Amino acid sequence: MIQKLKTSIVVSLFFLIFSCSEYRKVLKTEGYEKKLKAATEYYENEEYFKASTLFNDIRPLVKGSEESEIVDFYFANTLYKLKQFDKSAKYFKGFIELFSRSEKVIEAEYLYAISLYKTSPNSNLDQSSTVDAISAVQNFINKYPYSEYSMEANNIIDELQVKLETKNFENAKQYYKTRNYKSAIIAIKNFENDFPDSSFNEEGGYLKILSQYLISINSFENLQEERFKVTIDFYLDFIDKYPKSSFQSEAEKMYVESLNLLTKFAEQKK
Repeated sequence: MIQKLKTSIVVSLFFLIFSCSEYRKVLKTEGYEKKLKAATEYYENEEYFKASTLFNDIRPLVKGSEESEIVDFYFANTLYKLKQFDKSAKYFKGFIELFSRSEKVIEAEYLYAISLYKTSPNSNLDQSSTVDAISAVQNFINKYPYSEYSMEANNIIDELQVKLETKNFENAKQYYKTRNYKSAIIAIKNFENDFPDSSFNEEGGYLKILSQYLISINSFENLQEERFKVTIDFYLDFIDKYPKSSFQSEAEKMYVESLNLLTKFAEQKK
């Protein structure tokens, strides 16, 4: 058993050394024919690093020729397989622009969109690349609604949308956390306009009531009446949209207190 294992290791090392030696020879080869053949074999054998290096060497040599199309596609795809998504997005975009009539263009447009999707960061970071990814994926869906990739593309859109919503809502919520209540209300209203169907809008509606209530209760007395009226308006709008909200109890306390204070102000005027 041990002897068989040793033999297997020796054979594996032999093929590894031979493979590396052949790869180095191909790299030094002049012209592109042998490199293209080797690169294609490495690609088909999923040895993407070697294939990528060779395709990159070949690209300028075959520019304008029949081989250019497949070389450019394979090169972009090796970068994708190597998880170099910034680069794969760049080269897939170049392929799409240069070979718009290629039979590979649908796959290239999909992989371009997915490359952007793969560069989208966590929701707590800047989401500019997420916006680009949503645009690219949506564009793909619009152009190829019945492609084999359309279902996955729609799932990705949903995922990216949630990530974008999360980032934007957390930005709005940050104003509340830092007690900048007026800015919190403005930011939440903007969020509601930008994401009218978001699941975060329920919490946002509650935070508008809470922010306005805190503004009102901490205002000079001559300003309180009008500000409590806004608190009440926010509550009525909220309870109309979310009659069974988990925030209902806390929101109702602020509503009732606002009503009581308005009654008090009315009595004082008499």
